[in-house]
Amino acid sequence: MKKNLKAVLAAVSVCVLALSGCSSDTNEANANNEAEVVSADTVIIADTQCPTSLDLAQSWDSWYTSRWGITETLYKLDENLEPQPFLAQSCEMIDEDTWVINLRDDVTFHNGNKMTAESVKKCWERTGEINARFNELLYIDNMAADGQTLTVNTSKPVPAFMNGLCEPLTGIIDVDAEGDPSVSPVGTGPFEAVSYEVKTRAEVKKYPEYWGGEPKLDGAVINIIGDTSTLAMAQQNGESDVSVSMPSTSLELFNDTSLYNVDGVPGSRGQVIFMNFNNKFLQNTEIRKALSMSIDKQNYADIINKGASVPATGLYPDFMAFGGADGYKFDIDGANAMLDNAGIIDGNGNGIRELNGEDISLRLLTYSTKAELANFCNEIASSTKNIGIDISVEVYESVAEQQKTGDFDLMMVSFTMVPTGDPQYFADIAFRTGGSSNYGGYSNAEVDKLIEELDVEFDSERRTELAKEIQQRIIDDAGYIVVGHSKYYYVMNSDLKGLHTNPSEYYLLDSNVYIEN
Repeated sequence: MKKNLKAVLAAVSVCVLALSGCSSDTNEANANNEAEVVSADTVIIADTQCPTSLDLAQSWDSWYTSRWGITETLYKLDENLEPQPFLAQSCEMIDEDTWVINLRDDVTFHNGNKMTAESVKKCWERTGEINARFNELLYIDNMAADGQTLTVNTSKPVPAFMNGLCEPLTGIIDVDAEGDPSVSPVGTGPFEAVSYEVKTRAEVKKYPEYWGGEPKLDGAVINIIGDTSTLAMAQQNGESDVSVSMPSTSLELFNDTSLYNVDGVPGSRGQVIFMNFNNKFLQNTEIRKALSMSIDKQNYADIINKGASVPATGLYPDFMAFGGADGYKFDIDGANAMLDNAGIIDGNGNGIRELNGEDISLRLLTYSTKAELANFCNEIASSTKNIGIDISVEVYESVAEQQKTGDFDLMMVSFTMVPTGDPQYFADIAFRTGGSSNYGGYSNAEVDKLIEELDVEFDSERRTELAKEIQQRIIDDAGYIVVGHSKYYYVMNSDLKGLHTNPSEYYLLDSNVYIEN
């Protein structure tokens, strides 16, 4: 850090930052490690969430390698979520199924190798083999590389192709490089990976030959802090320069603008409830609708989340052209009347309605690294008692395993729904039958047909109409519940400059971030 005291604090206090499940021996080792790497121009980042590895092809890990400045994409989203050329100079649609991408000629990987069309082709082939979500973005059929020109043939028209080029999963690494990409990926970004201890700590150092100019920082240390109270404390104590995922309940601690800068933008991160359609109770439409009607979304946003989110009227954020819909309003009396009329009543007087003679009891799962989620879930469990539905809340460190196995009835997750600026993204991965993030198994043939039309429609007005129709059909079906959409915040020390939030949530470190003298 520029201030020696901060460097000392960062080294001494890392044991506090690693409270989320580490032994004292591990904390001591981390403190020793950090004392070795923190220089005058090293920024300390704190976050509650982390990747399973640094391999951009795995799961959602690319979002972190992008934020940490390790990997980059051919196009990048601006503050209005419009794709802009980045590693690519241009991308031209030759016909509905053919795109020609011209790459920059001055980009090198961290090992000094030049980025070429062939290296992009090899990287994408590997990512497509590992991660099904990649294939839902670009729908690549085949590629041809010639110098700095990559020709991509898609299996169908992809109007959102350039938006897809902004998704971190399409980022580029040198797949021919030595070493394990899960530990030391060789990217093109301003920073290269030094080390990563899962759920504990990562370290990056600057890549002096970065194509965008030598980074102003020497590097960064990223501390993973599972406890949100500790996250706020670390920022207050000077142990962190910037905190990501600061809970709304802590934002009021950072009102002193001489010490802190709170930078935030409206985002598309929804508090989304997935329903498991294998559950016999949730296969009943009236029960699903009643659950939606039992949630006071305005109260959740204003009171529980202290204004750090906005209530959802539909599925997509209202501020987007395709957002908003005729959703379910908070109506306990209406929910009870609907269930009564459907013959779903409390026959034995125990306060819980029955369906086919069985009490309607559901498990609602969430995770602890987004503090508001557990608060929302507990409030939902309390509210549904008023409509005779029993919900038990289970909070885990992660629900990734349950997403794979389907071991849940209801699951609330924090999900960025429109990170690329286009509605097709979330429709393909979550709303479509068999989508890679359709954790509950939702399926509606009419919705699938509309998504197929959206996927190949080039007219922007028609795309907006289709997106609105898709979400209205899903709402009518009570297929998903979106409680609200979070505002996206960084809390940073006032001497940290050049760092700005982006509604996509893809970006954090770049070559222009620095610590002011």
